Amino acid sequence: MFSVEKSCFQTVIRSEICLGVKAGGWDLVMMTCRISAFSKFETVIRSLEVAATKPADTVFSFRAQVLENAAISFLFELGILDGLVSRQGAEVTAAELAAETSSNELLIVRLMRVASALQFCEETSESTYRATHLTPYLTTPGFKGGLRWTETFFPIVSKIPSYLAESDFRLTGGEPTQTAFQFTHGKPAWEVINEPHLRHEFDLWMRERKKHDERSWHKRYPPSAELAKESLKTGEDAVLVVDIGGASGSQLVDFRTQFPGLPGRFVLQDIQPPTMEGVAEGVEVMVYDFFTPQPVRGARFYYFRSVFHNWSDEKCAEILRNVVDAMDPDYSTLLIEDYVLPARETQLRGAVEDILMMVVLNSLERTAKQYEDILHAAGLDIVNIYAVGANEEGIIEARITKGRW
Repeated sequence: MFSVEKSCFQTVIRSEICLGVKAGGWDLVMMTCRISAFSKFETVIRSLEVAATKPADTVFSFRAQVLENAAISFLFELGILDGLVSRQGAEVTAAELAAETSSNELLIVRLMRVASALQFCEETSESTYRATHLTPYLTTPGFKGGLRWTETFFPIVSKIPSYLAESDFRLTGGEPTQTAFQFTHGKPAWEVINEPHLRHEFDLWMRERKKHDERSWHKRYPPSAELAKESLKTGEDAVLVVDIGGASGSQLVDFRTQFPGLPGRFVLQDIQPPTMEGVAEGVEVMVYDFFTPQPVRGARFYYFRSVFHNWSDEKCAEILRNVVDAMDPDYSTLLIEDYVLPARETQLRGAVEDILMMVVLNSLERTAKQYEDILHAAGLDIVNIYAVGANEEGIIEARITKGRW
């Protein structure tokens, strides 16, 4: 058994080293090996779990997931998980937690059964608990904000059958006002996100996700390491990077910190000013709607992260036309960071993200072929796609099609 597992591991590592070299040289090998190998082993572990579980139990576990979320949400609201983390590994009883939070002891016991089964806490003895390595992550402001945003999805689940019937099962590609989200909440997702009580939570969640993303775009886009050797434009009007729809600008700030000596301006664009503190000095903030002409012309990079998956092909075409008109055919590069789904055997995370986009925005996560189609229609050719692992967002590098101008 061990020899089989060892052989499997060696095969995966060899294949991932090859992928790392193809993706951009040995500087990406270790990251490619680790992330892609983890992705493959996650699939193997999931297959073993299904094989070792009775079919009825597997189906029940799937059906119970919404109840798992509900239990954890209640623990958040009661402050129970914060109470565990504050003890820094020390044990605490349900009775003590009940006294601290003015809650019912039996309720806490029942909710903590779910949390301990999910390994979000450890039940060390009857009705006695302590934090696990997962608990601190669950209690950060960002993850709490993400949970509150996720709670807006719960009512949608019960409405999907009615929505499918009324929409005649034609889902993808419609206008955003035709979503299951609006069918349930009575207004589009963008309006709900911008409600004061949710906007802050949503921004916290987006920042939290990016904070834990060690794979900044310039670390996965090998040509960025060669920028110092390029003849980059200089002068007051020269722009190095435009981060379009960049929210708080964390990726732009990280890039500027990594390459402080490069010439050119760093421009952060979003439809409204960042609501979060921390935009670094030297980063210009510009209010901009990407459905209007791009005012920054001839930049070296136009960068979009997690933007195109929010929009239908028709809307993506509008966005692309505006950026293409501003690009210098001999100088500018378009970079898109988003999920790039494989044509087959998609990992669960990417597949679920695609359904999320469909339900919330009537948009989609795309395959490489789907990106190729929308980019080509806008007069752009894909130069390369730098993807690390089936669960990861990739970097799509595109340039204006030769002969277009």
